[in-house]
Amino acid sequence: MSADRRLVGLHILVVEDEFLIAMELEDAIAQMGATVTTVGGRTEALDALANERPDGAILDVQLGEEMSYDVAEQLIVLDVPFVLATGFDATILPPHLRGRPRLSKPFAPTDLERLAVQVFRGRN
Repeated sequence: MSADRRLVGLHILVVEDEFLIAMELEDAIAQMGATVTTVGGRTEALDALANERPDGAILDVQLGEEMSYDVAEQLIVLDVPFVLATGFDATILPPHLRGRPRLSKPFAPTDLERLAVQVFRGRN
């Protein structure tokens, strides 16, 4: 992982139910300088969004037996840029989410870094 610090000053929400993947995402985003909040489920993600608006989010599409589409909808309402993380093909996504930035699992650290800077800094 590089020492790229292009996310300094940003707060990123990571929503991922697999512990090792969550830690990998959190570490990578933190190394880029962002403050990271990590939650493992839909309810925790929606609670986090009710309390604070992050600058961006990485959202696992499938959280256990549940899909995270309602979290994606809340991110859209809040105008928070986000990346969908999934090992599935885009065809499982609702049509209006298919064009959203996607991080394919398993992911390469360089792909995560490139996408994070593009999505979270691209609006600034």
